[in-house]
Amino acid sequence: MVNDYTRKITHQNYKNPEKLKKYYHRVVKKIYTRPRDLGQKDINMKYSDYIFFDDNFLVTKTSYFIIPIIFGGASLILSLLLIFPLNEPRDVADWSVLVISVFCTMFFVIFGLTMPKKEHILNRKDGLITFTGFFWQKDITMEFNKVEFAYSTGGEDLVGGFQLQIIRPNKWQTFAIAGYIGSECYSNMSFITWYMDKNRPLPPGEAFDPYRQQDFERRKAEGFPKPLYSSKISTPEATKEQQAERKRIGGW
Repeated sequence: MVNDYTRKITHQNYKNPEKLKKYYHRVVKKIYTRPRDLGQKDINMKYSDYIFFDDNFLVTKTSYFIIPIIFGGASLILSLLLIFPLNEPRDVADWSVLVISVFCTMFFVIFGLTMPKKEHILNRKDGLITFTGFFWQKDITMEFNKVEFAYSTGGEDLVGGFQLQIIRPNKWQTFAIAGYIGSECYSNMSFITWYMDKNRPLPPGEAFDPYRQQDFERRKAEGFPKPLYSSKISTPEATKEQQAERKRIGGW
C-alpha cells in the first residue's frame, strides 16, 4: 500500500512577503548545523511523534489537542473554586472572573469537540509543507520555498524561547509550532531544510537508511541537480562511492 500524504495547496503566498523577510525573529531556510539523528528510538518509542516517514513524506503528530485540555481544564478548575469557595464569600470581582472562566471552559470544550483535523506534513517529493491553521481554520498547505519561519521569544526568563515557528499566511500574524527534531530553532530548521531539499541526500539517522538507495538512484537519474538551499556544513552521500559518483555527474 502506497502512503500518499499529498495535500492540495491552500495558500500561494503571504500578503506581505517582503515585510516578513525583514522580520526581526525570522529564521532563514538553511542548514546551519548537523541536526540530531532521527534514530530507531525516536520512531519505535511507545508514544512516538512520528506517524509516517520515508524519502517522500514525513508526518508527525500535532500538539493542538493539548490546547483545549490545558486551557479548558485550567478555566474549569478556576470556575469550581469560585463556585465553591474554600473560605471567604465572593465579592463583585469574583463574580466577573467566574463568568469569564465559565465562558472559557465552554469555549475550549466546544473547540475540542469540533476542531478540524490537524496535520504536520513535510512533502519532500513535491516541495510542500502542511501545518496547522489557527483554531478552527483548516490546515494550511504551501510551497515550502514560500513559507517563512521565526523563533519564539519566550518570557523574561527565556522559558519557551528560541523554538522554531511557522508564520501563518493569515491577516493577523499567528504562528504554528514547527517541532521535528529537537527544540532549538536552528537545529530544527537545519533538519527541516535538509529533508525538504530533495536534491540533497536524506538527513542523518538510521530511520532513513532503508530509503537512501532509492533516493540516491532518483537523484542520479535526474543528474544530481544542485541543492535548493544553502548549507554551512557538508551533506555527503551515504558511501564514498556514491559521493564520488555525485561529484562526477553533478559536479558538487
